[in-house]
Amino acid sequence: MEKKPTVIDLFCGIGGFSKGFEMAGFKVVLGIDNWEVALNTFEANHDNTKVINEDIREVSDEFFKQYKETDVIIAGPPCQGFSMCGTRNINDDRNNLFREVLRAVKNVNPKIVVIENVVGLMSMKTPEGLEVKEIIISELEKQGYEVENQILDASDYYVPQSRKRVFFIGSKIGKVGFPNKKSKKFSVSDALSNIPNTNEDKYLAPENKFQNFMANNHDGIIHNHEAMRHNKDVIRRIENVPPGGNWKDIPPEIYNVGGNHSNNYRRLHPNKPAITIKHATKSMIIHYEHDRVITAREAGRLQSFPDSFVIKGNRSDQQQQLANAVPPLLGFAIGKQIIDRIDGKKQKIEYQSNLFN
Repeated sequence: MEKKPTVIDLFCGIGGFSKGFEMAGFKVVLGIDNWEVALNTFEANHDNTKVINEDIREVSDEFFKQYKETDVIIAGPPCQGFSMCGTRNINDDRNNLFREVLRAVKNVNPKIVVIENVVGLMSMKTPEGLEVKEIIISELEKQGYEVENQILDASDYYVPQSRKRVFFIGSKIGKVGFPNKKSKKFSVSDALSNIPNTNEDKYLAPENKFQNFMANNHDGIIHNHEAMRHNKDVIRRIENVPPGGNWKDIPPEIYNVGGNHSNNYRRLHPNKPAITIKHATKSMIIHYEHDRVITAREAGRLQSFPDSFVIKGNRSDQQQQLANAVPPLLGFAIGKQIIDRIDGKKQKIEYQSNLFN
């Protein structure tokens, strides 16, 4: 059997990024995070991958040097300090975790490194006034990498969700480039129409290529499909929101809870990609047809996690894990671009199926 190129996933969470790389033909040899419930999910869905539950700042240089034969490091350091939705506090301690990625890269010396983050990172500065993006680029260049960066929207890569993130790709084997946008975009109903309401426990027959791809010989049992129990006041608010609408469509005498973000009480539009998936029950992301918040399974579909991917933890844990994840199909697109570069030839990937033709 041909040896697969290898990947380390830093700040791995549940492993959406690395699941995409697995689909592209890589072997994931190590995942590091210190979020226990997410690592439980990671372990349940990544066979034969070593998992380290530890603050990466406590992981020694010597540990990383054990993995010097690894081909690729992928990393999505915590983004709360960079997010446009947050306070963008330049003194947020999490803003410096990207430096741990650079330390790991220095010790492992992979052929390629990929760093993913929110678009807000591109305008963020350190307390000393240095641009974070320039630090990432210059430090990787000092280590001998050619560095490219680009903002990608997941909906351009078969993910039924508009989700923009910035990616840095550093390479020691020549520039990799970014995957071409796909001509087909999948909508919310493309993704969800064969998931029955929460009183059923089996999927309906797949209706399109996306749903066939998500099923991938799965047994048809629906996991993580427990609905949030809404009180009558919440249901009255939801009933007033049309497809694509939000809290502004709710009469003021009913909407008396505050919160005026444009995606608060957002009902998904069936014929468009979803809004960026966050913690669906906290931000009240409403199903396009049913008068309730989407379940974790539905959020997983909109993130392009296959039906066989089971999320551990309680209902709130499940939603947060999915909100933080890189969509696997976006990871696949990047992984496919990289594996072609490593091998120097176009790879025939089993996962491509008809979805990618």
